[in-house]
Amino acid sequence: MAPEFLRGEPSNEKSDVYSFGVILWELITVQQPWNGLSPAQVVGAVAFQNRKLAIPPNTSPKLVSLMESCWAE
Repeated sequence: MAPEFLRGEPSNEKSDVYSFGVILWELITVQQPWNGLSPAQVVGAVAFQNRKLAIPPNTSPKLVSLMESCWAE
């Protein structure tokens, strides 16, 4: 979920764009986002610490750019 949604703030189409970036990450890595963290830890990391998912180094530069754009503030 997008950071603003996790903070209880109003959401709009930008929240969907953020989620699209996460889906791209899932497709590229074939992993669950934030695996190993509890739901509360995920909320803290995403909503309040502005942490982003780590993009694997062998990812296509175009996909890296797209994901980073989706996660931009």
